[in-house]
Amino acid sequence: MVIFLLFCSVPQKTVAAITNYTDSQVMNIRDRFENSNGDFPREGKKRERKKKIKKRMLGGIVKYIVDHPRSTLKDVAQYLKEEYKLEVSVKTIERELEEYASQTCTSWSGRRKSGQFTLIMPEGGF
Repeated sequence: MVIFLLFCSVPQKTVAAITNYTDSQVMNIRDRFENSNGDFPREGKKRERKKKIKKRMLGGIVKYIVDHPRSTLKDVAQYLKEEYKLEVSVKTIERELEEYASQTCTSWSGRRKSGQFTLIMPEGGF
Protein backbone atom coordinates (compact mmCIF):
# COMPACT_ATOMS: atom_id res chain seq x y z
CA MET A 1 0.00 0.00 0.00
CA VAL A 2 2.86 2.37 0.82
CA ILE A 3 4.44 1.86 -2.59
CA PHE A 4 1.10 2.36 -4.32
CA LEU A 5 0.44 5.63 -2.49
CA LEU A 6 3.92 6.93 -3.26
CA PHE A 7 3.52 5.86 -6.88
CA CYS A 8 0.31 7.94 -6.99
CA SER A 9 2.36 10.98 -5.86
CA VAL A 10 0.87 11.11 -2.37
CA PRO A 11 3.32 13.07 -0.16
CA GLN A 12 5.51 10.99 2.16
CA LYS A 13 4.13 12.61 5.34
CA THR A 14 0.57 11.85 4.25
CA VAL A 15 1.47 8.22 3.49
CA ALA A 16 3.04 7.96 6.95
CA ALA A 17 -0.08 9.36 8.61
CA ILE A 18 -2.45 7.10 6.66
CA THR A 19 -0.46 3.90 7.22
CA ASN A 20 0.70 4.60 10.80
CA TYR A 21 4.33 4.35 9.73
CA THR A 22 6.94 6.95 10.62
CA ASP A 23 8.42 9.16 7.86
CA SER A 24 11.69 7.26 8.06
CA GLN A 25 9.92 3.89 7.73
CA VAL A 26 8.11 5.13 4.62
CA MET A 27 11.40 6.42 3.21
CA ASN A 28 13.09 3.05 3.92
CA ILE A 29 10.27 1.17 2.20
CA ARG A 30 10.56 3.43 -0.84
CA ASP A 31 14.37 3.10 -0.91
CA ARG A 32 14.19 -0.70 -0.69
CA PHE A 33 11.70 -0.79 -3.56
CA GLU A 34 13.76 1.60 -5.69
CA ASN A 35 16.87 -0.51 -5.16
CA SER A 36 15.03 -3.68 -6.14
CA ASN A 37 14.12 -4.69 -9.69
CA GLY A 38 10.90 -2.69 -9.46
CA ASP A 39 10.63 0.41 -11.57
CA PHE A 40 9.50 3.22 -9.30
CA PRO A 41 9.51 6.61 -11.05
CA ARG A 42 10.25 9.60 -8.89
CA GLU A 43 8.70 13.00 -9.33
CA GLY A 44 11.20 15.82 -9.59
CA LYS A 45 14.89 15.61 -8.89
CA LYS A 46 16.51 12.37 -7.78
CA ARG A 47 17.92 12.50 -4.25
CA GLU A 48 21.71 12.34 -4.08
CA ARG A 49 23.65 10.34 -1.54
CA LYS A 50 24.75 12.16 1.55
CA LYS A 51 28.35 13.28 1.35
CA LYS A 52 30.59 11.92 4.08
CA ILE A 53 33.57 14.04 3.08
CA LYS A 54 32.64 17.71 3.09
CA LYS A 55 34.10 20.22 0.63
CA ARG A 56 36.20 21.89 3.32
CA MET A 57 37.82 18.52 4.04
CA LEU A 58 38.78 18.01 0.39
CA GLY A 59 41.13 20.99 0.55
CA GLY A 60 42.81 19.41 3.56
CA ILE A 61 43.10 16.08 1.75
CA VAL A 62 44.66 17.72 -1.31
CA LYS A 63 47.13 19.60 0.93
CA TYR A 64 47.96 16.33 2.72
CA ILE A 65 48.56 14.57 -0.60
CA VAL A 66 50.79 17.40 -1.83
CA ASP A 67 52.75 17.41 1.46
CA HIS A 68 53.02 13.59 1.50
CA PRO A 69 53.41 12.51 -2.14
CA ARG A 70 54.15 8.86 -1.30
CA SER A 71 51.09 8.46 0.90
CA THR A 72 48.42 5.86 0.16
CA LEU A 73 44.64 6.04 0.44
CA LYS A 74 44.97 4.25 3.79
CA ASP A 75 47.22 7.10 4.95
CA VAL A 76 44.58 9.60 3.84
CA ALA A 77 41.93 7.62 5.75
CA GLN A 78 44.12 7.79 8.85
CA TYR A 79 44.59 11.54 8.33
CA LEU A 80 40.80 12.03 8.15
CA LYS A 81 40.35 10.00 11.31
CA GLU A 82 42.93 12.04 13.22
CA GLU A 83 42.19 15.49 11.80
CA TYR A 84 38.39 15.42 11.37
CA LYS A 85 37.34 12.45 13.57
CA LEU A 86 35.85 10.89 10.43
CA GLU A 87 36.13 7.20 9.61
CA VAL A 88 35.60 6.45 5.93
CA SER A 89 36.61 3.61 3.66
CA VAL A 90 39.38 3.82 1.09
CA LYS A 91 36.72 3.35 -1.60
CA THR A 92 34.79 6.40 -0.34
CA ILE A 93 37.94 8.52 -0.40
CA GLU A 94 38.74 7.32 -3.91
CA ARG A 95 35.19 8.08 -5.13
CA GLU A 96 35.14 11.54 -3.54
CA LEU A 97 38.56 12.45 -4.99
CA GLU A 98 37.49 11.29 -8.46
CA GLU A 99 34.32 13.38 -8.19
CA TYR A 100 36.29 16.39 -6.91
CA ALA A 101 38.79 16.03 -9.75
CA SER A 102 36.01 15.93 -12.33
CA GLN A 103 34.56 19.19 -10.95
CA THR A 104 37.89 21.01 -10.98
CA CYS A 105 40.67 21.10 -13.54
CA THR A 106 42.50 18.52 -11.50
CA SER A 107 43.45 15.12 -12.81
CA TRP A 108 43.37 12.12 -10.51
CA SER A 109 44.61 8.59 -10.95
CA GLY A 110 44.68 5.82 -8.43
CA ARG A 111 46.11 2.33 -8.47
CA ARG A 112 43.95 0.03 -6.39
CA LYS A 113 46.50 -2.73 -5.79
CA SER A 114 49.29 -0.54 -4.47
CA GLY A 115 46.95 2.00 -2.94
CA GLN A 116 49.14 4.80 -4.30
CA PHE A 117 47.73 7.65 -6.27
CA THR A 118 48.72 10.65 -8.30
CA LEU A 119 47.14 14.07 -8.11
CA ILE A 120 47.93 16.43 -10.98
CA MET A 121 46.98 19.98 -10.08
CA PRO A 122 46.27 22.74 -12.58
CA GLU A 123 48.87 25.43 -13.13
CA GLY A 124 48.48 28.15 -10.58
CA GLY A 125 47.05 25.77 -7.96
CA PHE A 126 43.60 26.08 -6.48
